Amino acid sequence: MRHPINVQQIQNINEALLVLRHFIRLSARLLPFLDELQRKDKPSIQEIIDRKRILEVYRNYQFDIRTSEILLNSNVLELIQNTFENADRTFPAGKRRRQNRSLGLFLEEHRRLNENWEIADAN
Repeated sequence: MRHPINVQQIQNINEALLVLRHFIRLSARLLPFLDELQRKDKPSIQEIIDRKRILEVYRNYQFDIRTSEILLNSNVLELIQNTFENADRTFPAGKRRRQNRSLGLFLEEHRRLNENWEIADAN
């Protein structure tokens, strides 16, 4: 038998959704920038600093990829994790990196989710 959801549980779910949406949108800005920085042959000092900061954000961010599956019916957190892990790999000096395929998959899912959020926000 299912138990009804109470007001506090609904508020907790809504808060979790807001945090998740913010993280996904932040990732949609940071991960393409990180990918671009990773592919630079001769990054500037500022670009190296920016790269390190972005990598630290994702290394320190602890999340369960199942969260987005449960709350959004989406594997978007898994796509973010895969994109980050691909970007975090080191390559030998002088070897030009190819574009991160998982980044494209993530950005495609982000666009789909964003369209859904715009529809939901309009209602």
